[in-house]
Amino acid sequence: MSLLLAALLLLPAAPAPAQTTVNISVGGGTSAPPPVLALAPFAALDVKSGADALLAKQIRDIVRSDLMLSRRFNVQDEGPGLPTATAAVWRLSATVGREADKLFAQVRLENGDGGQAVFERYYRQDPKWLRPLAHRISDDVVKAATGRDGIAGTRIAFVNSQTGHKEVYVMDYDGANVRRLTDDRSIDLLPRFSPDGSEIAYTSYKRGNPDLYLLDLTTGKESTLSDAQGLNIAGGFSPDGTELLMTMSRERSPNLYELDLKTKALARLTHYFGADSSPTFSPDARQVAFVSDRSGNPQIYLLDLAAKSARRLTDLNWCDSPAWSPTGEWIAFAGRANRFDKMDIFLVDLTGSQIRQLTHGEGSNEDPTWSPDGRLLAFSSTRDGRRRIYVMDADGSAPRPVADVPGSSSTPSWSGIRP
Repeated sequence: MSLLLAALLLLPAAPAPAQTTVNISVGGGTSAPPPVLALAPFAALDVKSGADALLAKQIRDIVRSDLMLSRRFNVQDEGPGLPTATAAVWRLSATVGREADKLFAQVRLENGDGGQAVFERYYRQDPKWLRPLAHRISDDVVKAATGRDGIAGTRIAFVNSQTGHKEVYVMDYDGANVRRLTDDRSIDLLPRFSPDGSEIAYTSYKRGNPDLYLLDLTTGKESTLSDAQGLNIAGGFSPDGTELLMTMSRERSPNLYELDLKTKALARLTHYFGADSSPTFSPDARQVAFVSDRSGNPQIYLLDLAAKSARRLTDLNWCDSPAWSPTGEWIAFAGRANRFDKMDIFLVDLTGSQIRQLTHGEGSNEDPTWSPDGRLLAFSSTRDGRRRIYVMDADGSAPRPVADVPGSSSTPSWSGIRP
């Protein structure tokens, strides 16, 4: 159960409706296998330099991991003792080393059939930015080969309790470079990345009330977005980053609001005497998915912003934390089909007629958030005995922990891709 819903449960609950039969479709459809990408050993710029050889290996290892995690290629290694990749659609090679005080990389992506270069680029970077350089190479390769943006440069924000308090942390999408962003020594909740990944909205009790703050990740400057008495909790940013959905309890019952981040004008979206919460914009910003208990137990609803009308989307025992896919076809959410089930991750389409269960009782699974390319989902899970952040493919396959961070980790938010 999310921290937000735990807070909302302090309100009087409506009686639960009788249980209904739920038709659950498990897993996704089949798709063509990804193209083979042959990955050659990265050469050292100075063949006699052990330092250059080490740099080449370090960058290749990160690029290899990125390309595998992208799920866009079947990565096959080339090298001594290894057969040359057969039926390769692409072949990637690079030369790496130091030039003066800079890290240098020359990268070449070739058509596997004939060796014609389709992408060739030179990179120069301060050596301390080795990992960001490798991620940039990976994303450039993905873009050149597929025409799609890569996600290797993205990050995941989350809440963690290792200090004895709940603070906001951030890490690279692959679990590296974990660092704490707040030192509030209180209870921080529900971080939400802005679309370009430059800011994080989050709620903190550091002044006694659950106030909403905005943290600029470039400058480290923090500003207060809302400190009205009662709940002030971020939902989702609009795709253009100018609006922020919120849950507020200004008149006792939590309802949905829309905050203009420039003018600070606040518009109320729902007027319900129960609990509406967890709002998230559709990719076209015309609809909002949210959680409401207006029909009994919490369910996912869709709000049409133009018509100001809401319709129910799910009919499970309990639903929470909706997250709209970047393509707009699916909404991921945490829920349970039956009262005594553990929380699991589901997908529902916009008609409510298709529900796909992605996890199956391996601990409690909550807080789904999409990668910006829509191919992966991050979520929190207790399957290893404590709550950690996991990532899985969007069809529910290949779940794996992102990082081994001490304490309890929850409510991940995946950043977008910087323009």
